[in-house]
Amino acid sequence: MSAVLTPPGYDVLVVGVDPGPIPGLVAIDFYADGTAHAVQVVQCSANAAEGVLRTLVLENTPSNGPAPVVQIERFVVGRGSMRSGAAGATTRQSVERLEMTAKECGATAYVRSASEVKPWATDERLDAAGLLEATKGMRHARDAARHALFCAVRVAGVLDPLSRKARR
Repeated sequence: MSAVLTPPGYDVLVVGVDPGPIPGLVAIDFYADGTAHAVQVVQCSANAAEGVLRTLVLENTPSNGPAPVVQIERFVVGRGSMRSGAAGATTRQSVERLEMTAKECGATAYVRSASEVKPWATDERLDAAGLLEATKGMRHARDAARHALFCAVRVAGVLDPLSRKARR
């Protein structure tokens, strides 16, 4: 799914979420030209994640723009996750609740796996977007930033920070 949601000339809010026992959330408000003008980074408890997401979306959505976009990391059951026990159950439940919360706030929600996002959303790309330093020491928030940047470029029409056009 790769429709451009951002009409030319409008700001857009994109939020990335890394769910789990220690969720990370990153909200990026992009100007119409694709440059980030506000970045908010949060790591919190699983119990607080829905409230934090709700606040980030409702208080930061530009008045002159389209619906905000939220991308949540999908929990994929695999060999390693089979042993995750309570943490895995918390994460699966959290993904569902966070997706519902995003939609209740008027956001367009996407759920994508880490394997789809991480090969593209490298540290080099995060650095070019100004997100590497902003998430320093917060592993879960950094993963959320990867989702936010991926969604901003692939869905909201923001320029890839490593593209020639963005580097000018």
